[in-house]
Amino acid sequence: MDFISILRFYFFYPSFFDIIIFPGLILFAVILLTAIWFERKAAARVQMRVGPYYASKRSGGFLQLVADALKFVFSEMIIPDQVNPTLFVLAPALLLMISILPFAVVPVSIIPKSGSIFSPYFHDFYDPNIGMGVLSGFFTQYNLVLVLALEAIYPIFIIFMGWVTNNRFAILGSVRETMLSVSYDVLIFMATVSLALEFHTLDIAQIVQRGIPGILANPFAALVFFIGMLIGSSRFPFDIVEAETELVVGPATEYSGFLFVITMAPAYIGNFIYSFIFVDLFLGGWLPFTGLPGAAYTALKAVIVLFFSVFMRSVYGRYRLDQALRGSWKYLFPLSLFALIFGMVVGFLWIA
Repeated sequence: MDFISILRFYFFYPSFFDIIIFPGLILFAVILLTAIWFERKAAARVQMRVGPYYASKRSGGFLQLVADALKFVFSEMIIPDQVNPTLFVLAPALLLMISILPFAVVPVSIIPKSGSIFSPYFHDFYDPNIGMGVLSGFFTQYNLVLVLALEAIYPIFIIFMGWVTNNRFAILGSVRETMLSVSYDVLIFMATVSLALEFHTLDIAQIVQRGIPGILANPFAALVFFIGMLIGSSRFPFDIVEAETELVVGPATEYSGFLFVITMAPAYIGNFIYSFIFVDLFLGGWLPFTGLPGAAYTALKAVIVLFFSVFMRSVYGRYRLDQALRGSWKYLFPLSLFALIFGMVVGFLWIA
């Protein structure tokens, strides 16, 4: 093998490419910094304030985010006296790990039937012709269920993080997360199930391959899912768990330095994952492309959805906890029931 072949083999090797490059840590870091930059600049422009540009005025202040990240990374990590140091450090690491896990089962494209030079390397791409036993078949046929299950355990680690800090503001934030998770998990679950009933499959890739965007097939489910996504990732106007004016930073109140960066990242990563799911289910996914161009097209649409989600900070104030819960159960839950019935009727007529 020549040098180029060896380099291509190791660069696109699944264990390296999936974890480090796409959709790995490098992509997460770039998207995280870009989303925070866009959020700050958009809020500054809409609210007629001066946005951050001290470190790089010509680039719109993007390098200021890098400077802030470096400041946090090299700041002192203070561990309170009345906590378990091991659990205190382990909690944000577990939260970050759990927030990334759903990416393992969210398809970003499919391998074209003719194959390509990338086919042996991209295991994140959906390939119905390749199987690795019963477990692989479950991952491909029921990946929608697996994604919902992985997202459902995410709040447990937020509650755990607030509990180990032994801080009243953190515990209050964890209690708020508990109350909100009950409402938005139901909304997201019913929205996705209504689409699964309509398309007769629990495979996200098969839903995409039907060629009909879910936002046209069931717009009610799309609306419910999007609002549930905002609640689940603590985007405005549902930034209730980390309410700065009331709870400092909620469950992350006691964290500083690099540990604070780890506690901040999962919310954006969760929003990014929800954006990928929303794109696959409701915005046509990677169609009309396949392979690597399809993956890039999916990622582009997910970034647009992510940017729209963080833009909500610029135009909305924060709801109170009782307002968010009342809205979820009084208005969105009946709408999700209607979306479920609509999906059942359309799915039945489609079969008939």
